[in-house]
Amino acid sequence: MSSPENLSKFLDAGREQGLSEEALVGLLRGRGWPVDDAYNAVADHYEARTGVRIPPYKRSGSAKDAFLYLLAFALLATWSIAAGSVLFTLIDRWLKDPLTRTYYPSGYYQIADSLACIIVAFPVYLLVTRYILREVQAHPEKFDSPVRKWLTYIALLIAAGVVVGDIITFLTFLLRGELTSRFIAKTSVVLVIAGGIFWYYLGSLQDTRESTQTRL
Repeated sequence: MSSPENLSKFLDAGREQGLSEEALVGLLRGRGWPVDDAYNAVADHYEARTGVRIPPYKRSGSAKDAFLYLLAFALLATWSIAAGSVLFTLIDRWLKDPLTRTYYPSGYYQIADSLACIIVAFPVYLLVTRYILREVQAHPEKFDSPVRKWLTYIALLIAAGVVVGDIITFLTFLLRGELTSRFIAKTSVVLVIAGGIFWYYLGSLQDTRESTQTRL
């Protein structure tokens, strides 16, 4: 790292040449400076020349953000698992296995439980997600919220694990020669649900306002 005198001379010369702060940061990063150190160097130089201290950023709403994202992901898990359960039960009914006896009353009870979960969890999930997106639109700095990024990446990790496990299971049965229409239908359901969740939340990590305006 350069000495403070050389750094100050470099920044003064850059400003005299009409370079913007972003351009100065880009030059520093081009010489191997980490992005945080480059921005801090420009900020320290600004404070030294103007005598005005840059106010520290105080993060607010981290607990609130954690609550909203945890609630959204819990609701997501509830209705997505319930949707898969409903589809699995319908597949068992429509694609009959002669070696398996299906007791339809128990299947109806399972569908009723799953439908109740979907009816309650899915609308609440949409409301919570819409509220989160409005918060992000009103406060763009929340795009960089560590709570948002950590929890979203955890959701992506779980969804990706389900997709990979589903594909591995499908290939295992394929190589064994034990594929059935019922099994293919069920693996397709898991792939569509988990893949859709992965795609949606991967897109939500894009730091653009257009992505928030087009969702929901």
